[in-house]
Amino acid sequence: MSAVTQGVERGKLKTLGFTDAEMEFQLQRGLGAANYGGSSVGELLAAAQHIRSRSDSNEEAGGAAECWVQVHAQLAQQTEKLGREALAKGHSISARDHLLRASMYYRAAEYFCDPYQPDHTRWGLASRQAFILGAGQLGTPFRAVEIPYGDACIPAYFLQPDDSHPTPRKTIILNTGFDGCGEEMYFMGGLAGLERGYNVLLFDGPGQTGMTRLYPQLKFRPDWEVPIASVVDWLSAQPSVDMDRLALYGVSLGGYFATRAACFEPRIRALAVNSPILDLKAYQLGFFPPETVSAPPEVRLEWLPEIPRNELPDHLRSLLKMAFFRFGAESLHEWLAKLDDFQTGQYLKQIKIPCLSMVGAAEGANPHEQARAFCKGVSGPVTERVFGFDEGADTHCQVGNLVLSAAVLYDWLDEVFAQMAP
Repeated sequence: MSAVTQGVERGKLKTLGFTDAEMEFQLQRGLGAANYGGSSVGELLAAAQHIRSRSDSNEEAGGAAECWVQVHAQLAQQTEKLGREALAKGHSISARDHLLRASMYYRAAEYFCDPYQPDHTRWGLASRQAFILGAGQLGTPFRAVEIPYGDACIPAYFLQPDDSHPTPRKTIILNTGFDGCGEEMYFMGGLAGLERGYNVLLFDGPGQTGMTRLYPQLKFRPDWEVPIASVVDWLSAQPSVDMDRLALYGVSLGGYFATRAACFEPRIRALAVNSPILDLKAYQLGFFPPETVSAPPEVRLEWLPEIPRNELPDHLRSLLKMAFFRFGAESLHEWLAKLDDFQTGQYLKQIKIPCLSMVGAAEGANPHEQARAFCKGVSGPVTERVFGFDEGADTHCQVGNLVLSAAVLYDWLDEVFAQMAP
């Protein structure tokens, strides 16, 4: 027997992640989207292996984060090429699957890009374009829309289960957070809503990833009821939308945005937040060491490249740079001052609609404190759901088990809307 056939192996790819906690979470984030067609487990694990091998020899040139961008951008381009080739040959389902995965791989590359550099916008717009092309092959009604907002337009996607329903449908607005985007929300709840007969609106407001690709001058604003009003105005003009069954779902920092908006927007009939954020400053400071929080040193944007890694770890450097960009700040103290306005607690009692609080068990003390305050502070009925380790869902936004997260969200919402029926 030859040496080639003497042994049997199952494969050479190992399910190894990253020792860096932030990079490991981003890997889990991508893997979770595989539940709804947003990634391939094999492709992402192979990418992770390439990143580890490249970063070992590239530490001084940017380390793992730079390698992450390079590897995911290359994977995205390869996958988009497959999609376009399939589309040209009339293989619409294959084209759809390839292009939707490419969109998420471009988003992953965008995530670790410097937001002040051209590649951040380049990969972000590529994510949007791949998603629009792929979603156009879904076989169900899909529109990329521009919702009027001052001198700009809010980028959004409106999807329907089909176009044969004789009466207006229940509808859900999905609001992403600090670094997510409307494209990602399709995999984090959008497709699950379509499967259950909901109209789905995915959008990015000012300062959010999808909108900064088009309007980088627009930054986060604390009064999120203003952009939400524009979104709801647009939905109210759609004959397929049942305005008596309109829900708002916010994830991550969207937990603040959706909560704040629901305090002032009476047309929202049900609110789900994953997780509730009432005090954004307290939440954001939870990412920093306690000794830094009590007396934060001044850190300016122009200083960041010169601060040694032993004084400012890469993940905090990246967080600060992204925060400065999205909030329109030039320094740590300026950013912290802006965060003082991102408060909802004093308005919380104005929420009288049914609410769902969702939080992962491993998210830390502050998110759980804010979730409890949310449940006590709203005036409407509240359902609370804490996701545990044994469910594979204890992480932020349940990225490890999006199927369970979606089931909790939509089963609750179906029951709420059933009770509202005349």
